[in-house]
Amino acid sequence: MDPDLTSDNALVLRSDLSRFIQRARVLWRGPSTDAYLRLPDGTVELVIRVTSGTCDVHALGPREHVQHKSASEVPPDTLGLQFKPGGAYPFFGLPMSELAHRSLSIDTLWGRSDGERLRASLAQAPTAQARLRTLEAALVDRLHREDVYEPAAAYLVRRGIRLLSEAVEIPRVSELARTLGASERNLRRAFDDVLGMGPKAFARLVRFQRALQASTARGARPDWGAIATGVGYYDQAHLIADFRAVTGTTPGAWVRTRAV
Repeated sequence: MDPDLTSDNALVLRSDLSRFIQRARVLWRGPSTDAYLRLPDGTVELVIRVTSGTCDVHALGPREHVQHKSASEVPPDTLGLQFKPGGAYPFFGLPMSELAHRSLSIDTLWGRSDGERLRASLAQAPTAQARLRTLEAALVDRLHREDVYEPAAAYLVRRGIRLLSEAVEIPRVSELARTLGASERNLRRAFDDVLGMGPKAFARLVRFQRALQASTARGARPDWGAIATGVGYYDQAHLIADFRAVTGTTPGAWVRTRAV
């Protein structure tokens, strides 16, 4: 997911964090006017920016709309650590709904003392790979704390995320709840805690990402009607409405803009 991120000097992750973290990479300034383009996919990203010996670390919560950052906000060698959907909650000590659509500093999330200690260590690391090792050590330490945040329904949500992500036909929330043996109300509350959005919103993003990937595979002139049918929209109008909601523009205009 996320084919349009202007990044991808990929870094190697520790194996003991791989079940939580999707990828780590150095963000770079791409050819477009947007230094950083983040398409919504239900993930949380930890962004580390180091400039002139100082460092700031922010968690970007899950979003339902595209996010742009200017070049000045993404200095060279900015490190991005992207958690898997539902993989970030143990590291931040709060329901992911409190992080949704927000950017919070590590000092706010971990407390000033722990945040300052991490930022100082990251500022002293000489390379992006060294910063990644420093960050991973801090995350492993958080994971093994006695007060690690672990909602009772976390397993249920992780299973729900897999079902939505892997299903050929994305199920309705009512069907998903029956499969998981939960009420729709409890399932929505659990998704808010663990993922930061409800199952319906996440299913919409899964379908949107599938449409985006299909449009790339079909070349410069995608058949949006065929794509809509293939990825589970009611019709092409439904696909267009979702694209407008997520990106602020039509599918055709989006593809033309990204091709420039």
